[in-house]
Amino acid sequence: MAVGMGEVHARAEKLSEMKNKELEKHLKENVVPVVLGQRKRIYIIDRHHLTLACWEADIEKVYCKVVADLSHLSSKDLWRKMTKSKWIYPYDQFGKGPHDILHMPEDVRGLANDPYRTLAWRVRKEGGFEKSPIPFAEFAWANYFRKTIKSFPNRDHIEEALIEALDACHSPKAKGLPGYKSHTSQKD
Repeated sequence: MAVGMGEVHARAEKLSEMKNKELEKHLKENVVPVVLGQRKRIYIIDRHHLTLACWEADIEKVYCKVVADLSHLSSKDLWRKMTKSKWIYPYDQFGKGPHDILHMPEDVRGLANDPYRTLAWRVRKEGGFEKSPIPFAEFAWANYFRKTIKSFPNRDHIEEALIEALDACHSPKAKGLPGYKSHTSQKD
């Protein structure tokens, strides 16, 4: 239901700067996993930031891989399977949820901006935590930062928020989060 628009904009800019062959290679290496629903409707289950960045950069096609064909299931069973498989994250830009599936956006253009999700992406890029294979790991960090730091990570305060969040990464409260790294201090 939400993405970090800061990450989306950064990716769109990077994609726009790529030459055709480089872009093609990048898209082939970052295939978008999808699930087929009733009437073969396509549901993106990961790489929402990339997909929205492609849309922003006027890239009309991405490579997809069908992870599951659930077109035989009723709508109720489809969403039950998607939830059980951790293929959806029905939480909004405020970290609230889970919301009813009826409130999910129709396509990536309807995804809301969660500035804490952008902050989590920035913190991971800065080495605050490791990339994790656990689904929605950066959303877990976003929710942690939402409750932990004082600076609101908007355009005007993102650097302050980044400093606070990098410090908060090493708190004992963060220990159970995916990709947690213990703080290693160097001795003089």
